[in-house]
Amino acid sequence: MSWLHDLNFFAKLALAFAVMTAAWLAPGWQAGIAFALICVLLLWLLRVPGVAGYTKGAALLTAMVMASWLLNLTLQGLPLSQALPVAAAMAARLVATTAAFYFVMETSTPGAILAASSAARLPSLVTLVLSLTFGVIPMLRADFERIADAQRARGMEIDDVGLPSRLRFALARGVPLLVQAIRMAHAISFSLSLYGYDLAQKRTTWRQVGLMVEPRLKIKDQADAK
Repeated sequence: MSWLHDLNFFAKLALAFAVMTAAWLAPGWQAGIAFALICVLLLWLLRVPGVAGYTKGAALLTAMVMASWLLNLTLQGLPLSQALPVAAAMAARLVATTAAFYFVMETSTPGAILAASSAARLPSLVTLVLSLTFGVIPMLRADFERIADAQRARGMEIDDVGLPSRLRFALARGVPLLVQAIRMAHAISFSLSLYGYDLAQKRTTWRQVGLMVEPRLKIKDQADAK
């Protein structure tokens, strides 16, 4: 749905924070799980790019959070019957939160973020942080998938294996991903220096930004008006 990409970045960001707040204020684990499922279902209904991969990641996140919280609460002496609802509620909150911000990341291009931030007259440092945060994470995820494809090409079975093996293989991708992230950060900083980026320099926007983002300025209409 193209209108999702044209929606103002800050409107989507406000929606994500509202969803996160609602998830963490859910009255019980039953309501939390239902809310998280609704969030994931909405990603599918809105046809957000890469939602299948996100669903797999959310399932893995749920398993890891459940296991860690159950272990922690059990070691503290809490019975399993009481620890299970707490772990389920925490996992549901995290799934709903990640679903909301995944929606923002997948439907917001770095250019749209820059345009919205410039139109809002945000400080250049804030604009840079927002664009890098929401623009770099999808690129790192793509690198993560490329590393997985390289593992498959070398004969490593990472799909039809148990959860412990899948976690071990996922951690094995962490080192090359960290190296790639450092290289990307160096390339970005070098490019900023090369093009004379200065925190004291005011920026302008090349798009018309309201509730929806227009892809380009109507230069012809402005020329006719003059």
